[in-house]
Amino acid sequence: MSKSFVQLKCFKHDSSSHRMWLYLSSIKEDDDFYFLGANRAKVIEHNGREWRAKEGALYILSKKRFYNAIVMFRENKIEYYVNIASPTVKVGSTYYYIDYDLDLKKFASKQVKEVDWGEYRQNAELYGYSDKLKFVLEKTMEEVEELLKNGKYPFDDAINRELYKRYQVINTLNLLD
Repeated sequence: MSKSFVQLKCFKHDSSSHRMWLYLSSIKEDDDFYFLGANRAKVIEHNGREWRAKEGALYILSKKRFYNAIVMFRENKIEYYVNIASPTVKVGSTYYYIDYDLDLKKFASKQVKEVDWGEYRQNAELYGYSDKLKFVLEKTMEEVEELLKNGKYPFDDAINRELYKRYQVINTLNLLD
């Protein structure tokens, strides 16, 4: 087995670069989602600024629905950050999506908070989001918020802990090479 990292690239509606994550590993794929893992992924912003994530994370990328999620593992706590975004497309070893600015956070306390409505409204006007697109994004936000609040798949803590453990095994094997 050799080290085979994948990357995740995020764009804005006008195709401009927004953010990129490096040193991710593919864990699992099913009909609906790609699952990636990373330990302190390297992140590069559109302006070239680089930083490292503070913790290990699981990346859940929807193939069909307008969202993706980062599951952050902080000590014994799990937190979620959900991006309302285009379905993810995989080309080679790179995963791509368009960020639509609406976000949800689920804290370890189980509180769910909507984030970035102002940025969404501003960019909807700037980029000319269609009424149909806005409807899909806002409806998805409502649906995902309910899934998050109720811990429904793919936001099930127990399943996500197991997937992250799978990533840690894969990562450990890669380090042995």
